[in-house]
Amino acid sequence: MLILGYNEITKNLRSVIVDVDIPEEENFVRGNPLDANTLLRAGIKKENKVIVALEKDEDSIFAVLLCKHLNPEVKVFVVVKKRESVEKAYNAGANNVILESEILSREILRVLLTPKVASFMDRLILSEDLEILALKPPLEYVGKRIKETDIRRKIGTIIAVKREGKIITNPPPDFLLTEGDILFFFCERKEINKMREMLARWIYQRS
Repeated sequence: MLILGYNEITKNLRSVIVDVDIPEEENFVRGNPLDANTLLRAGIKKENKVIVALEKDEDSIFAVLLCKHLNPEVKVFVVVKKRESVEKAYNAGANNVILESEILSREILRVLLTPKVASFMDRLILSEDLEILALKPPLEYVGKRIKETDIRRKIGTIIAVKREGKIITNPPPDFLLTEGDILFFFCERKEINKMREMLARWIYQRS
């Protein structure tokens, strides 16, 4: 997952972040997020999801157009400040648009760092269409690498794993799952209905 814009909303998400003024840290790409070469250097071609949260709505809308031009298959989620920018962002090709006033970055951080996951799943609704899903996988996945499971095909790309209080972002395909792991996904709400068979199996195995 790629994030365009380093600010209060995104700085704690600990994914690959692109912006002009960011710290010299791992997974941070310093450069103009509105420049095609910068996005190519950040790996836009291989990403399947991008979050855009720039300071100006006009820049965010342009970033949507640029991302879709460089990778037509990528899903783009945009945070905008003004309500009138919502339709413009959708017209530019955004898959989901969230008003900044309706999203609380501390809630995203809460579910990433201290999810309830009392039984097997926790859901944080970000917008009418977008959620963060936190899942405890069944024991059949313990000891397997992500690429050896059907998780990506049935649910989607794992954006982070919480293990023993630590967050591991963008785990690679050969990442080994262990007991107690909590897996995080960005999901469109309409996709959750398609996951019923998979989720029902996870619930059954934990009952």
